[in-house]
Amino acid sequence: MSTYCPRCGTPMETRFIEGRDREVCPSCGFIFYRNPVPAVAVVVEHDGGIVLVRRRYEPRAGLWALPAGFMELGETTEETGIRECYEETGLVIAIEGLLGVYSFSDRPGTSGIVIIYAAKTVEGQLKPGDDAAEVAVFPPDQLPDAWAFRTHQQALERWRAERRRRALAHTALLERQSLIVRLARAADEREAMGLLPPLAIEKERLSAGARFHDRLHNPDAPILVVEAGGAVVGMLALSFRQTLLGWEAWIDHLHVTAGRRRQGIGQALVEGATMLARERGARALVTIPADNEEGWHFLRACGFTIAQVAVLPLDQAGGGAE
Repeated sequence: MSTYCPRCGTPMETRFIEGRDREVCPSCGFIFYRNPVPAVAVVVEHDGGIVLVRRRYEPRAGLWALPAGFMELGETTEETGIRECYEETGLVIAIEGLLGVYSFSDRPGTSGIVIIYAAKTVEGQLKPGDDAAEVAVFPPDQLPDAWAFRTHQQALERWRAERRRRALAHTALLERQSLIVRLARAADEREAMGLLPPLAIEKERLSAGARFHDRLHNPDAPILVVEAGGAVVGMLALSFRQTLLGWEAWIDHLHVTAGRRRQGIGQALVEGATMLARERGARALVTIPADNEEGWHFLRACGFTIAQVAVLPLDQAGGGAE
């Protein structure tokens, strides 16, 4: 089927322009840029579960997906999510926050973006729309396996991690005698920063404090602290990293107040990190072995199997692959 120039009506030609094949008008020179239309999806909490739609039509007919659809002219992305959810599920929702922006490609040479929000129901009766074969509510930990879109799974993983973070924000992960292991809070910054090696430059101290606050709201990079007698006496920075085989949890830093070492504080932090890693379904808890005998002994006592971890220093001039 021929494409005609929207300016002059001349049949378009394909030419290699700006690094790819594009449709160009040979008469007036108009270039037709094919740009993807943003899509919006919503992770909707309803009756203690997540609302999913079984797709009636291609692509991915018969598979489960979040309520989703393409933006229309004059809509905000939030309005698109609310409209699509109502059309597909009969539920009126309120947007609570952004989960992420994801890229996708249905076939070679195509691409698109989907913006995914977290939402809760306000009113309405659950019922499938015209383009939904079925609509159902699933427990967050019992979601179906037959998924239509990878991006929806990514957003749900983020939603579950954030849900766990909120649930644990004001709850002790572990209590042992006089020690309380919990997630760090904004008010912990001064004491937590005091556990780090001395930072002589003011810029470094400010940067460390900024990263501390960023991690407070990042479910993939939690910070754990140990509280004793109302004071923070230990800190552990954890990072969740997704590999092709699943999640891993890495201990980035572990610091204990100098006068409180050998009192079980470090082991309590590792145990708290292990609990978070298991909840997340991580395959392993990993750290770089300490470069001193005491550190090696501590890691072994915590159950680590010591193995060499390769590190590429980035603060040295020169170097490179041969």
